Amino acid sequence: MEDQRKEPRTHLIYYLRVYDPADNGLFGHVVDISKSGLLITSEKPIEKNRQYVLKIEDASTFDDFFTIGVQAECRWCQSDESNTQYDAGFRLVDPSDRMNTMLASYH
Repeated sequence: MEDQRKEPRTHLIYYLRVYDPADNGLFGHVVDISKSGLLITSEKPIEKNRQYVLKIEDASTFDDFFTIGVQAECRWCQSDESNTQYDAGFRLVDPSDRMNTMLASYH
């Protein structure tokens, strides 16, 4: 990987579900989070250097679950140790105020 993460990240206790809004299917789960990026685990490989429009479950309040739309660019993807899942690093593209508020709640 030519560009390593420079920001601190928070490993999540509860993995947030990520959906593909095109079909509302499960895209994967957010495993850790930083103020400008995400680590998503998926059952299928994710094309790197491609931008995705996704919906991320917001569980920051636990009172009311909802999803937040976000655009993110996949920077890298590799199979995990078990070779049954794929880990992919995403850079957030112009996150909304709502997304920034959610990110801040995890730090």
